This record gives sequence, structure tokens and C-alpha cells, in this order.
Amino acid sequence: MRPKLLAALAAVPLMLSAAPASAAPADRYAALGDSFAAGVGAGGYDPASGACHRSAGAYPALWRAGHGPADFLFAACSGALTADVLRDQIPRVPADTTLVTLTIGGNDLAFADAAVACLQPLTTDARCDAALDESERRLAEELPGRLDTLYRALDAQAPAARVVVTGYPHLLGTGSTCLIGTEARRSRFNALTDRLDELIGRQSAKQGFRFADVRAGFADHGACRGGPDEWIHPITLPLWESYHPKASGQSGGYLPSVSDAVLG
Repeated sequence: MRPKLLAALAAVPLMLSAAPASAAPADRYAALGDSFAAGVGAGGYDPASGACHRSAGAYPALWRAGHGPADFLFAACSGALTADVLRDQIPRVPADTTLVTLTIGGNDLAFADAAVACLQPLTTDARCDAALDESERRLAEELPGRLDTLYRALDAQAPAARVVVTGYPHLLGTGSTCLIGTEARRSRFNALTDRLDELIGRQSAKQGFRFADVRAGFADHGACRGGPDEWIHPITLPLWESYHPKASGQSGGYLPSVSDAVLG
């Protein structure tokens, strides 16, 4: 696990372990990833972020507000693929960064296309099945290698950072009262999320990163719940906020899971 970091630590003289806590450098935090890390659906978007739609209600911004790192790089961007993070976000991470959070992988499986195919009104089972078949193929054949390449690059860019990689919540409620799609489509969509989260958890642990599993935090808060306990937008306007966490999902679902992984 992270051999360069372990070797560097072994080379530090033991006398430094007695240095006072105040001598430690202030946290330097970089937040990377896609729309779920940017905070799409939470509102309060920074106009300067343009189409990346970075929100003051996103879990990275909430962590910053609560912990006051000396430096904060908020590079997460709506629509990002693993390739975008590798090319556009990781090179911006300072080498002395002490904390990195990352949410990525859903767009590589064309989650948005699958949501349209399975959950919009007037779609069909055949269209939904075809979209989910393609997502499952990408998950099995393409995403493991992409995550491995990405995680290695991040480790090399910021070798001393504590890295927390998050998963994704179940977007959809279940039960006969939910009118989004069908019970079978919702169940299969949630099962795909489970497989994605399991892959992210395995791959991140292999790299020595920490995994923040947000599914338990979002339990019973998916779209269809209704009222203040609904933390995921159903179809809404603007459409790009659909099936993304609301501000309540970022603060009540993502932030506690990430905080536990960072501090635990």
C-alpha cells in the first residue's frame, strides 16, 4: 500500500515524532470528481464554475466550511469521466496536498443515459434493459482498468495525501407507491449502483485509499420518498439536476460518510 509514502516515513528520524502538533502543516484539501462531488442538485452554484456547476452545498464545500483547510482546490465538474479527472483535475493537485476526496465512475457507465432509458415517462422495458446491459458491460470490461490508472496517477501526484473515494447512493425508492419507472427497473438500477460501489471499494482499497460508502446514509431517502426526507431529486427542472442529491443529501448523506472516512 503506497510504497513511496511508507519508504518516506521510514526515513524520517524518530526524534521528529516528538515535535509539537502545532508544527504540522495545515491541511491542504483537493476535491475531485463528477457532478456528485460538484454538488449538482444542491443549488447555490458558483457562477465562475460555469457548466461544472460547483455548489456551496456540495460535500467538499461543506467540509471546507467546517474544517478550514489552509488551501482548497475544488476541481470537481459535472459530466466528468475518469479520463477527465486524469487529464484536467489531477495535474492541478499540489504535491503537498494532505487530503483528497474523489467521486467518479458513474459517467463512465453512462448513468445519465440509463436513467433516461429506464426512468422517464413513456420509455420501455426493452430500452431500459439495453441501456443497463451496456452499463454492466462497461463496468465489467472497462471501468476496473480506468479506475486503476486513475488511482495510481493520483497516488503519484499527491503521495502524502489521505485519499477518500466515495461511492454513489441508491437513487430510487422502492415499493408500489413509487411511480418512477417500474419496480423491476428501479431494482435493477439500484443493483447496478451496488456493483459500481463494490468495484470502487475494492479498487480504492487496493491502492491504499479509504472508501466512503454512502448507501446506508441515503437509505429511505431516495427519489419517490417525497417531502423533506427525499434527498434525491426525481425528474425536475433544470433537467440536469434530476437524479442528483439535493442539499439535504449532500449534508445528510455524503458529508457524514466522508467525514467518518477522513477522521476514522
